[in-house]
Amino acid sequence: MAAAAMLFIVVLSSFSYLGWAARAPGDERPNFVIYLPDETRAESIGVYGHPFVRTPNLDALAANGTVFKEAHVLHTQCAPSRCAMITGRYMHVLGHRTQTHLVREYEPNFFRYLKDAGYYVSWHGKNDMFSQAAFPLSVSNWTSKTGVPMGKSPFKFGDVGYYSFLSGKSDKFGNDSSSGDYQDILKALDFMRNNPPEPFVVFLPTKGSHPPYGAPLDYFDMYSPDQVAKLAPLRPPNLPNKPKYHDGIITFRDMETLNQTVFNKINAVYLGRVSYVDWILGELVKGIDALPDIAKNTAIFVTSDHGDFSGDYHLVEKWPGGMDDILTRVPLIGRIPGGVKGHVVEAPVNVFDLFYTLTVMAKVNVSHIHFAKSLLPELMGDAGDMNRTVYSEGGYQYFREFEANDPEQRHAYANKDNLYYPRGQEEIKEGCPRAIMAKTATHKLVYRPEGVSELYDLATDKRELNNVYSDPNYQTVRKAMLTDLLKFMVRTADVTPVLEDPRGLPKPPHGKR
Repeated sequence: MAAAAMLFIVVLSSFSYLGWAARAPGDERPNFVIYLPDETRAESIGVYGHPFVRTPNLDALAANGTVFKEAHVLHTQCAPSRCAMITGRYMHVLGHRTQTHLVREYEPNFFRYLKDAGYYVSWHGKNDMFSQAAFPLSVSNWTSKTGVPMGKSPFKFGDVGYYSFLSGKSDKFGNDSSSGDYQDILKALDFMRNNPPEPFVVFLPTKGSHPPYGAPLDYFDMYSPDQVAKLAPLRPPNLPNKPKYHDGIITFRDMETLNQTVFNKINAVYLGRVSYVDWILGELVKGIDALPDIAKNTAIFVTSDHGDFSGDYHLVEKWPGGMDDILTRVPLIGRIPGGVKGHVVEAPVNVFDLFYTLTVMAKVNVSHIHFAKSLLPELMGDAGDMNRTVYSEGGYQYFREFEANDPEQRHAYANKDNLYYPRGQEEIKEGCPRAIMAKTATHKLVYRPEGVSELYDLATDKRELNNVYSDPNYQTVRKAMLTDLLKFMVRTADVTPVLEDPRGLPKPPHGKR
């Protein structure tokens, strides 16, 4: 009986759009499709300059639209990043600092504005964004398969390398039904092929490139460690003046004795996953373009919630207080009806700009205070603001913020055979200081009240190998950026609620005087 009830719920969720009102005559608002593969960094994509990775579909989308070369997330963990992108508010405004404090039902967000304005929001993939109560207020229909076929780790528990996240080759191909990510895209295409309610938003937050570093049969060995070593060498470990976690991740994960070839293999597999992300995008775009009535009025966007170390600096996964470029810089590519083709925007932007842009294109009034900026001018050919500073933040300070102390996550961080166990140990024993990043077109500052702060001259050091925060030659730049950061924090420290409260006394309780 329970199984039958669950099947009914799944079927109801899958087809709840049936009977939804059709697009009103004269309503020409665009549809939106947003593909958000998790943990996909920009520099590992062809159009962003990678020398050998094959990403023809991402490159083609850029050639037919706009690519934002300097798009940065608001946080380098899944949930805080997504909470910021959907509200247009920095993490410090509402405290969405952890993986288990999501957007609540009383908080305004861009999807809810669209849904309230008549958009049908169809969601296929993982959450990490809305609380249980908030989800149905902002989303019309949802399903999730989400996952990527991969094999077993070559390491056993207790082996050096066990905690490296290196996994194995699946015995399944990427287009196999065992691929949850592919199934999410097929669900979305099925929705669009079957007389969907318009206008609609299709949101596809898939597993993407997220560790462990394993891949389908046809992607695991697509690239070799030798290719990485010769054509795209990784950033070296043990650089001076780096934050403590650069050493801590290596030691707590017991990776000190792993040789360079292992880290090159990690990166090679990660690149294979990026190519798989690209293949899935190709299937999505091909499916949309096969529906001319839908395609002509549908904007397609690709971005991610954060990047991944994937072997650089001999590090793996990400770090909650890490502001490294390979963590904050993600792809942002868009193709819109009537937009320019082959346009490249070098100006810095934040990812929450994209989600606000959806409401601008939909001509939906946004009434709450937010800090996102519309990207519609750039999508129509504008160069963007090269003087803009973009921000990101992270790290922990209070007991419950640390993931190993979070009741919802404690089970993972308490088990020694869990791949996240070392991270929990490092957070508790070594700390994970709060950090905030300010990045311009020329410099990047990361300020930490405790721990190592960072400053990089991007004109001479784009790979962020030389921290010049304490270099007297950069005293003027450091002082100016710290002053800007202080102004930023004061200006964004809080927001006024939308609803207003009367100042008079309420009526007395019934029957009392």
